[in-house]
Amino acid sequence: MQPPNVGQADFSRALREFEDIVGHDGVFSSDDDLRAYNDAYDPFSVEPSQQLRASAAVAPVSVEQVQAVVRTANKYQIPLYTISTGRNLGYGGSSPNYSGCVIIDLKRMNRVVEVNEQGAYVVVEPGVNFMELYRYLEEHHHPFMVATPEPGWGSPVGNALDHGVSYVVGDNFSAATGLEVVLPSGELLRTGMGALPHGRLWHSFPYGFGPHIAGLFSQSNFGIVTKMGFALVRKPEMQTSFTVSSVKSDDLYRLIDIVQSMREQGLLYLTSVASPIRSPMGQPGQPVDLHVKRAKELLRSSNGGSATEWDQLAHEAGVSVSVVTGSIRGPDRVVRATLEHAKELFAAVPDVSFEQGKVYRFPLDVEAIAPNERPEFGIPSLWGFSNLIFGDIPRGMYFFSPVCRATADDLFALKQTIREVVLEYADEAMQDLLLGWIYCNTVYPKAFVFAYPFPVTSDSRINQKYRDLFKRLVEACGAKGWGEYRAHVAFQGEAMDQYSFSNHSLLRFCETVKDAIDPNGILSPGKSGIWPHKLRSVRQ
Repeated sequence: MQPPNVGQADFSRALREFEDIVGHDGVFSSDDDLRAYNDAYDPFSVEPSQQLRASAAVAPVSVEQVQAVVRTANKYQIPLYTISTGRNLGYGGSSPNYSGCVIIDLKRMNRVVEVNEQGAYVVVEPGVNFMELYRYLEEHHHPFMVATPEPGWGSPVGNALDHGVSYVVGDNFSAATGLEVVLPSGELLRTGMGALPHGRLWHSFPYGFGPHIAGLFSQSNFGIVTKMGFALVRKPEMQTSFTVSSVKSDDLYRLIDIVQSMREQGLLYLTSVASPIRSPMGQPGQPVDLHVKRAKELLRSSNGGSATEWDQLAHEAGVSVSVVTGSIRGPDRVVRATLEHAKELFAAVPDVSFEQGKVYRFPLDVEAIAPNERPEFGIPSLWGFSNLIFGDIPRGMYFFSPVCRATADDLFALKQTIREVVLEYADEAMQDLLLGWIYCNTVYPKAFVFAYPFPVTSDSRINQKYRDLFKRLVEACGAKGWGEYRAHVAFQGEAMDQYSFSNHSLLRFCETVKDAIDPNGILSPGKSGIWPHKLRSVRQ
């Protein structure tokens, strides 16, 4: 494969120039090499004609090399697609939005540039992964936690730019301080105070003077981030959690109000919401418990089951209907006082069960913490994907990721919209997978974010049905104000289409910026649905 609209002679010249810039061992163009850049969870894995593939990959080791690669790409009109490290499974992996792109693989730019203990920040290059950052902080005895997601193989830079989340700070981009960016022209830009030639506050005061533009480089194709600073969380004295459960459906309203109120006051740093009785997940090939069978019947019923019916089923099965959790960290007596305050607040809701979680004191005994729990303490793990099983998904999965307000009203309304679409357009097997309630960590302070897994099977017809259902869900939820917060590269256009206020003014603004700073349209064409002018009519 070669880049679209680029002749073989020009492509060969460009590859030679890339080798002159990064060295022979930093350019990859053979079929065997490029397989590593395919999406391991490709929704089109059994439909080769629709697969998104790279034509080559270039791995620079410095910002100067990134600049030179970008200038060469401009010279030959070669589209580029930037990745850092990790897998990004469920959202596209290393595959570009536009087949034929040359991947700029930043994995060799893997320096921890600075750790500032007094200022509580770190500066890293995009090739640093969460595990490497954790080891660096531990080996140098820095008193900070790592805001690692599940799993920990990815890049803090790449994860934050794609609005990834962690159990330590929630929204990882919210911890971003200053960015260094290679623009589509090859010029180098630093945001905020970093724009001062001898800036002293780049990662202490992110705004500087003038427009705060750091957000323009998240989920966009406006530049290549080559350095990024993050505010760090100091290790606390104590960390614990609590779980509040009820067998009454209507209690979820009060439970969410209380836990979110504590979150807004800064008493909790993380919360979650669940309805276990509405989450019937039987193991494939295993006998189904009676309450699981009944729960599926209620989810398929005309009204989705009344509160009374769910309460009765929960009482009979001994399974909770309404559950919230809260996580607390800080000095010992502050944590204990917060727990007592939480108990008093939830005592106002009759017949709920309040259970305190295990108390952890720092420094931690890592080996005493189960691998699946380690990210809660800033300890990277691979457990999240190495043990991921959503029924029979022999070829992987991708995520439907809507967001709603952190209220019970919005939660029930979103679930009802999803349920209606699934019942109308999905077969029984699809319904089993998508009707149940997905457990929700409220990593954003005022929003519930979900990740519904859509399987990729060996049957192209089944895969097409799932893709059609995915698009219907995106459109139905978008029409009611619940957009996607992330999307697989194959569906980012559909996700962006829902943000249509004022005749798609958001997209048109992004396209105007794109055309102004990237007139040749070389950086990640199609990322987040933003196409350069020369490809816009073709892709719409």
